[in-house]
Amino acid sequence: MTWIASSPQARRAQLGRFVLGTGNIGGVSTQTGPGLGLSDSEGIDLIDRAVAEGITVIDTADVYTGGNSERVVGMWNKAHPDSGVLIQSKTGFTSDGPDLSPERVARQLQAGIDTLGRVDIYLAHTVDPDTPWAESLPVFSAAVESGRIRAYGLSNIDRAGLESVLETADRLGLVRPELIQNPYSLLVRGDDLSVLPVVQAEGLAYTPYSPLANGILAGRYSRGEQPEKGSRASTVRRADEFLGDPGLMERVQAFDRLAADHGVTPAGLALAWLVNHPQVAAPVIGVSKESQWQGVHEALKLEWTADLSARLDELFPAA
Repeated sequence: MTWIASSPQARRAQLGRFVLGTGNIGGVSTQTGPGLGLSDSEGIDLIDRAVAEGITVIDTADVYTGGNSERVVGMWNKAHPDSGVLIQSKTGFTSDGPDLSPERVARQLQAGIDTLGRVDIYLAHTVDPDTPWAESLPVFSAAVESGRIRAYGLSNIDRAGLESVLETADRLGLVRPELIQNPYSLLVRGDDLSVLPVVQAEGLAYTPYSPLANGILAGRYSRGEQPEKGSRASTVRRADEFLGDPGLMERVQAFDRLAADHGVTPAGLALAWLVNHPQVAAPVIGVSKESQWQGVHEALKLEWTADLSARLDELFPAA
């Protein structure tokens, strides 16, 4: 049983070219808390704008800003019952660590449906080392079979974990996951030689998040600028590692120049690389300012060439 189309072209038609991430509604992370991202009204305006831009999937999670993101997305969804937009949420992160116990997954899914109005795609947000997949997968599978959700997927999973999930689902006769959501960008290419070959072989949809590497690929920190308090880069340890690597930042500056040579912003080029990636269905984007839509527009309009792709591979080789 599959719901998400198996061919890349059909997936892009089904999921759209981008997925709207809403982790910035009410705050930018569970650590920084509410108040550093978008307010309720700003969040509603963002979703309105995204839908007007043609986005058809809204991504949230029960952990985002203490549930505020799901609440605001639910407000919008209930006010637009005929929008045709797909609602995607995730569960698994808690203040005490990963928890994909079957009781909690079932409880959180029901809470998400109540808050959001419906959940079309449900993801395991992380891997829970204390809960075997044989215990948690039946809950996701049953939700698909009963029609409560259309499909389910996995997030923040490595190749071994993905292969284990697929083997478990097949062995138990369960519905398989259909979507993978991992961090992936020109700076974070660990999935190239690990997860993506499995994604391709198994016909899964790949919708990566953090496509701009927390703003580093948007040209925000190329001249030594430091992240503002409350920005994503200020809350992510890996962003600090990137910013503290002089050699990497020199390559980022070369990337900025390459973007300028092609008449686009760095964000536009970074997103265009993903839009034209044969194994990427739709990257997840977080937008909070009018100017950030420019990169989205540029990504869709930029004429892609094999030479440009090769140049980016030279700057940022596959891991």
